[in-house]
Amino acid sequence: MRSRLRPTIALGGFSLLIALLWQAPAQAHLGGDASSIDADRQVLHAQLRTVPMQQYSVHEITTEAGGEVREYATPQGTVFAVTWRGPLPPDLQQLFGSYYQQYQSVATAHPRPGMHRQLRVATGDLIVQSTARPRSFGGKAYVQSLMPAGVSIADLQ
Repeated sequence: MRSRLRPTIALGGFSLLIALLWQAPAQAHLGGDASSIDADRQVLHAQLRTVPMQQYSVHEITTEAGGEVREYATPQGTVFAVTWRGPLPPDLQQLFGSYYQQYQSVATAHPRPGMHRQLRVATGDLIVQSTARPRSFGGKAYVQSLMPAGVSIADLQ
């Protein structure tokens, strides 16, 4: 008698699925156009909330797994900063776009101390601050020359 294997999603498989969705490619990125932010929401199967501010807009993308990416865009629609937090790391290559190579070249030179990691990268115009702990990832990245006048780093939450 032959047994059939049926595809099932157990708790571990569900976690993997969420991890893949969280790391799915985002369309908007640093220096990119904010018009694709809704595509990010669709790819992540997430909810999008846009909060218009006086000098910029904040586009908050929240996933069912509890992850959150905020993309900060100028009134002209250029993404000048991104922040993230959640139980899984986002796809930084997608979030950073053309700035990812600058980040990667500096970040790989830093030692990786165990389960807890803090990283600060300042390379030219790109500034990245991130923390990683088990089930807790967060950070912010911004391009100084794209930040609107009067916006401070403290505004990027």
